[in-house]
Amino acid sequence: MSGDALCVGVCMIDWDSGVCLGCGRTADEINGVPVAPPSDALLPTAGQSVVLPPNVAAQVGEGSD
Repeated sequence: MSGDALCVGVCMIDWDSGVCLGCGRTADEINGVPVAPPSDALLPTAGQSVVLPPNVAAQVGEGSD
């Protein structure tokens, strides 16, 4: 059972109506609708270097400037 206060532990989506038979919410309401972060938040700032995780660097190399 989820820690969600509205969850009653009966997750059965009626796909015709799109509503959970247990709690009466839609799948989007249950799971939340993901929101993409602002694109500039993912970019390094000027002068900031990006360090790859070791497992990624081992596969693709460190790169060059």
